[in-house]
Amino acid sequence: MSLGSVGGVVNAVQANPATALHALSSDMPTHSLGQRTARKPAIITTREMGMAPSDDPIRDQQQLQAFLDNIATDGMVGIIDAGHWYLYRKLTLHDGTRLCGQGMERTVIEARPEDWRQDDFVAMHLDVGDSLHSHGIFLSDFCVIGADKHALDNGPLIRLEGMSDFLLERVRTEDASSYGIFVTGYGLGRFTNNINSNFWNSTQRGIIRQCRALRGQVGIGCEGGAQNVLIMGNHTDGQTLHGFRLASAYDTQLIGNSAKNTRNAYWIDRHRGIHILHNTAEQVERGCVYGGFHKTRDGEISTGLWIIGNQFKTTNSAITDAYHGDSNKYTQIVKIKDNYLQGGNVRLLWSRQVDIQGNDGDGNNSIVTSHQVTGMIGNNFMKLINRAENIEEIGKNTAGINAD
Repeated sequence: MSLGSVGGVVNAVQANPATALHALSSDMPTHSLGQRTARKPAIITTREMGMAPSDDPIRDQQQLQAFLDNIATDGMVGIIDAGHWYLYRKLTLHDGTRLCGQGMERTVIEARPEDWRQDDFVAMHLDVGDSLHSHGIFLSDFCVIGADKHALDNGPLIRLEGMSDFLLERVRTEDASSYGIFVTGYGLGRFTNNINSNFWNSTQRGIIRQCRALRGQVGIGCEGGAQNVLIMGNHTDGQTLHGFRLASAYDTQLIGNSAKNTRNAYWIDRHRGIHILHNTAEQVERGCVYGGFHKTRDGEISTGLWIIGNQFKTTNSAITDAYHGDSNKYTQIVKIKDNYLQGGNVRLLWSRQVDIQGNDGDGNNSIVTSHQVTGMIGNNFMKLINRAENIEEIGKNTAGINAD
């Protein structure tokens, strides 16, 4: 069963479980005498396996882990019935897991602080053992609540690593210690952040969409060279550091997401081919902050960053490369176009070959370039001030109509 077919099957089961399961069973193959051959159903629920929430975190965790072990072995779609399930330690996911709830408001998996018995705060983990995960992961329609209410940076709530072809949709996370949803490109072996290692770029082709991350340190993010990931239509709120963070990612798109109540809405570092399109941010210090690979240490340069069509309402810089940037961590080929800014400026120090056009704001915004910035700027409804030596002004840049 392909990932694309899972969503349709799950929707049918959620709408009418009895009818859908009957249809699946009636579709089983027959032998020459017209008798059905024995075959397990393609979909199974916790209720059908005799499992139900018990208010006991040890029993609930054991039930859910047994459920995960069974559906992975048999290649089935597993549906966790509506209810409040409790955990006392993390749940281990498997290669090929297809796991669904009955809605992010109805199927709730919670790790309470008084019950938690692990040193870290990882609630669901797809770990890499002796081989990479090649059968895909599908998670949808449930909520996970973490035990760490103080964002201590001690483990993502949902951590997935070393995989290809994954899909997360309509998953809600609350009170993550670090990330709510964390997808990493690390493969076999121990954790490493060295882009020249054999562990880099092991996660490919994934989608995270229509998910919510509330509180914690970071809402949703990728690391370790994860590549070809689409992060679309998600919402983060109340993070202490970042709404969305791409610490190391290739060819990844952030499209139509929203971030509220955090320091940095979209934080990008050590990247290539990142597109930040039509996102929003409000009640944040900074809208989009980016750095880059360290040219000498990493032997690579960050390239191909598009920041287009976003709306950022900030108290500090709306778009800037100054957060973790320096002369060795610059980004080359940067397009900043058609953004609408309230309360912040475009502030660049290290970016090369920039193309800044068509941006608008509340009338008090400016475009500020200095240090080693190169490229062209024109046709913005913003003042251009403190222009870097190698910036060419190609057209009229003017203050907005609301300017003093």
